[in-house]
Amino acid sequence: MRLESECFLLPKAGNRTDEYEDASHSSTHVDKETTCCRFAIADGASESSFAELWARLLVKGYCLGRLGDNQIHRSVSPLSKAWQKKTSGKSLPWYAQEKLGSGAFSTLAGITFRFAVDAESAVFDAIAVGDSCIFHVREDTMLASFPLSTADDFGSRPVLISSNAANNVQLHAFVRKWSGTAEAGDEFWLMTDALACWLLTRYKEDSNVISIIQKLAGESDFNTLVHEERRRPHREGCFYLRNDDVTFIRLKLVKGK
Repeated sequence: MRLESECFLLPKAGNRTDEYEDASHSSTHVDKETTCCRFAIADGASESSFAELWARLLVKGYCLGRLGDNQIHRSVSPLSKAWQKKTSGKSLPWYAQEKLGSGAFSTLAGITFRFAVDAESAVFDAIAVGDSCIFHVREDTMLASFPLSTADDFGSRPVLISSNAANNVQLHAFVRKWSGTAEAGDEFWLMTDALACWLLTRYKEDSNVISIIQKLAGESDFNTLVHEERRRPHREGCFYLRNDDVTFIRLKLVKGK
């Protein structure tokens, strides 16, 4: 068994690519009998300082196996030091320097798969802090949505991981965990909040949205879908897809080496 993966991303409409504040990362480790694959996404909070750097450090830390879910506030500490080292000494206006002292904030969602090459199934475990989501899809059905399950679950103040260690003392209480098994043909979709909320909204109205996503043939198709849904009016007077950075990792378990 093996994993096929693709990653798509777009900044907010009207923003440059270098203003994108989400992050994604992946890693694969193979030993004699088992393959371990990790994938992660993060959504840096725009109102915080150097959020894109913090998001990148978190996803890389997860994929390198450096974030333990039970004591995450402690395992995040080395990443906090790395963020401080990279941001210290910068020449900033006084108000930006003051903001820097509060630290950066980000969500995180990560999933780890373990399987033997000739296995018929794989085991997985996942963690999430905040409103970046992971979806388990089989054929045309959404089997699970983690950690949020409806569009109404998304709020304006999600739980965030901070680069300032003092803000993470109670973080372990907000880490969500998920584990299970998957079979060949299953797909897992990692999405940052705006895209995840859009999917749950559209899926509730018409499950055919699963097929639409499965048929995305590449970056051009993804970009077209995002642009269209950002302009598609919702009956509540807004648009289906909120104008925010979007990140999407699409994974599929397939038979063979």
